[in-house]
Amino acid sequence: MTRACLPTRLSLRRVACLFTMMALAGGVLGASDVHARVASPIHRRHLAVLTVATQDDALGKVQDRAYFQPFARKAGIRVVRRTWDGQAATLAAHAATESTPATWAVVFGEDSAIRTSCMQGSLVRLAGSVDNPDGCGVAALHPAIVLAWDRGWRPSSPRWADFWNIVRYPGKRGLRRDPRSTLEIALMADGVAPHDVYDMLSTGPGIDRAFRKLTQLRPYITWWSTPEESARLVENGSVLMGSVFSNEIASLPARRHDIGVQWEQSLGECLSWAMVQGVAPAMAGQARDLLHYIVQPEQKDRFAALYPMGQTAAGSPVGEPTADLPMNPDFWGAHLPDLSQRFADWLHGPA
Repeated sequence: MTRACLPTRLSLRRVACLFTMMALAGGVLGASDVHARVASPIHRRHLAVLTVATQDDALGKVQDRAYFQPFARKAGIRVVRRTWDGQAATLAAHAATESTPATWAVVFGEDSAIRTSCMQGSLVRLAGSVDNPDGCGVAALHPAIVLAWDRGWRPSSPRWADFWNIVRYPGKRGLRRDPRSTLEIALMADGVAPHDVYDMLSTGPGIDRAFRKLTQLRPYITWWSTPEESARLVENGSVLMGSVFSNEIASLPARRHDIGVQWEQSLGECLSWAMVQGVAPAMAGQARDLLHYIVQPEQKDRFAALYPMGQTAAGSPVGEPTADLPMNPDFWGAHLPDLSQRFADWLHGPA
């Protein structure tokens, strides 16, 4: 047998030798083992699929390593990650209809969208918590939307009023292509104290005031749509300063220590997990199991080790500064559809 298996130029002999060795080694390598090794890629393609939508690709990749893939191996399923734009309308398009089950099972996004979607019936109400007493989601991260700028042009911290001062500080500004945070920032730039912002936005004149302020800056705005993009605009010099998610600034390479962060007049945000309404019965239990898995201390510690949320761009620890203006999910849950429509009309209207 040994001689027959010596290297040869004849490919047929190689094939025959291989089958001979496999047959004779039956006690060591059984037929079931061979089948498992050969069929495992095919088997994987036929595993049940649980689709999770996250709002940020960079953060989603960390969640994939910390949560989704370990859970998939444990549960014997596939977890497929998608990226969404954080809009309640997009989430609604993936919820169940009368004839089809939901195409997403679990989503991760801002409380404003989670709360709005929950009220619209696109999400399942889970057990309530301190963060979400109505059960519309499971709180996960608490970043802030801050003013970030390039220290190369100004070492001291600008404020939102400086953000609007194009004469003194010429250059592009980065703002979110969304009424959330953008309207609050416009009012603070116009002199409204943080604790008065939502009272002002709850009135017609207050909304008009915010849009008038935005119109002043409109020719100089570079819009961003995702948290990751908010930081990239400042990092690559596309804007002089911008509104940026603090966790995205913290995730930039340490060499970008020249990016400053202004915490005064910052907006506190909450990012939560939620379960989509109408998940196919076969996967609904797995979706709940994934949410339960994510909130366990071991998994949260793994995520914290992979995601430097508590680090500044320079890499030094920060003591979780408190945002001056917590985003109000109740306000946005009630007003997001109407203000989103007005914002869209403003964007497409005359400059």
